[in-house]
Amino acid sequence: MSIKASLLLLLITITISGSLYAEDYEYHPQLSDNFIVSLGAFQSDQGFKINANGDTGANIDFGQRLSVDQSATLFNTQIFWKFGEQRKWALGAQYFSSNSTGTRTLTEDIQWQDLNFQAGTSVEGGIKMAISRLFLGRSFYKDERSDFGAGIGLHIFSITASVKGNIILGDGTERFEESRVSATAPLPNIGVWYKFSPAKNWLIHSRADWISAEIDEYDGTFWNAIIGVNYQAFRNVGFDLSYQYFTLDLGVDKPNWRGSADLSYTGPMLSVTGNW
Repeated sequence: MSIKASLLLLLITITISGSLYAEDYEYHPQLSDNFIVSLGAFQSDQGFKINANGDTGANIDFGQRLSVDQSATLFNTQIFWKFGEQRKWALGAQYFSSNSTGTRTLTEDIQWQDLNFQAGTSVEGGIKMAISRLFLGRSFYKDERSDFGAGIGLHIFSITASVKGNIILGDGTERFEESRVSATAPLPNIGVWYKFSPAKNWLIHSRADWISAEIDEYDGTFWNAIIGVNYQAFRNVGFDLSYQYFTLDLGVDKPNWRGSADLSYTGPMLSVTGNW
């Protein structure tokens, strides 16, 4: 059975089982249940500025100069588990990734590491990015219709950027070359969340993670924030419309990559949520 078929079967099972129970909540059940799972489609406006030459002023805008996709639909997964006395502790996780490419005939030279791709040649650029988030927090104010908490977490960024195409040699001949840089950067963060249920089946929620730190080979600043509204259609199933804002400004000082990455992923997200 495929992953998509398995997820569809799980959703149908949760929906049917949820409809068998009477509504046992006065406010949105995500505030009182232990587990929350979210599967969403994220319509992202993307920005990629990468430097692989060690010169902070030499960023290449992959969208503008190499026609790398600046809009894409990404899949986003989130999990939230509340535990402990009065369910005041919470463990959360999030994952989304993108793989974008573009091809363009250059109108000006591009210097990428030790390669010079000259104007008039056709070049392909590519960006792969995966974000994994783990977060441990505690509710500091919690009642039947609201929840405010804060904590610490860890974001793991996996980035690969590549440029390939023909370079022109000194004798006028061309040779195909490809050069890529990659990094896996773990950055800790602090974060807060707030949830409020104005009516029985409605929930307004927000979350923000932030850090600015220098760790070993990496010097980074990022924001990862979500704000949205959830409608509880069944006892264990809801539908969520939110807005994701993610930006990363990362400096890298590795033997195979001395440079920086300035990335952004922002846009609306539609999700199906399960809670129990």
